[in-house]
Amino acid sequence: MPESKKRKNQKHPHHDYVPHQKKRKSAAPVAIGFCMILGLGIAWFAAESSVPGLIIGIVVGGIVGYFAGKQMDKTFNK
Repeated sequence: MPESKKRKNQKHPHHDYVPHQKKRKSAAPVAIGFCMILGLGIAWFAAESSVPGLIIGIVVGGIVGYFAGKQMDKTFNK
């Protein structure tokens, strides 16, 4: 069928579909919390409920939990 020369060409927008990856939440906060509670429990029995011993147990548990959570993130993102 012939096209009219007076009619404008219809331009259709071109959409490039690029699937976006959802950002995964980090496992570090969960691991930190779990390891802090675990460190508190171990310190409670090892230091016989002394306050400095409990604080050290919480701090060490938090540090271990941070590194464990980062390692889990690396493993899950492969």
